[in-house]
Amino acid sequence: MIKHISLDLWNTLLISNPNFSVERVNYFSNNYLSNVSNDLITKEIENIGIETDLTNMSEGISITSEKMYSKLLSKHNIILDESQLKKIYSDLELIFFKNLPSIIYKKDILKKCFENLLLKDYSLNISSNTAYIKGKTLISVLEKLELKQYFKFFIFSDEINYSKPSIKFFEKLLKNCEKHKINKENIIHIGDSIEADINGANQCEIKSHYVDKKQRKLVDFLNSL
Repeated sequence: MIKHISLDLWNTLLISNPNFSVERVNYFSNNYLSNVSNDLITKEIENIGIETDLTNMSEGISITSEKMYSKLLSKHNIILDESQLKKIYSDLELIFFKNLPSIIYKKDILKKCFENLLLKDYSLNISSNTAYIKGKTLISVLEKLELKQYFKFFIFSDEINYSKPSIKFFEKLLKNCEKHKINKENIIHIGDSIEADINGANQCEIKSHYVDKKQRKLVDFLNSL
């Protein structure tokens, strides 16, 4: 019997705001890369994101946001120290908060779904890989979107230094559930990635369910529990 629901975040609950991507490119253009076209900055950010996701998933590690931005700047022979890179993240975090991600589903419908699950004694958590955006930032976003209160705990790859589909990531899920007296057989993990979410959960013998953001079937599935 399922009693606990672990949810992926990106493309399962939230999608990124394209305005943030534009503003981030403008930030680098105005502050560091004035001689580089916005199109090239955009392409490099996207490519580094893809490369990082592949590395994180294949090696089970979690490359920091600062290292990703450092890689972007080093392509143009700009080398910054740790404090400078942290300032870049802080600046971009403010821009991110002004351009919040969108909830894939209508907020009132999703909130009602979560409320019904809690009334039926289900518990929920977020289990998400991170890249350019840190877990601490995403928790603040969930609070701003009025969703944070529904989750018992949060697991973000940058905070535990392991990424899905790593066994160690899902072992962290099991350990957190154990603290709340939730057994493995009572957990289901839900996400949009066959490799990261479904295969990752299955190798730890955790139930899983695949959702396609285009079909928008998450709420229907949760309501069927």
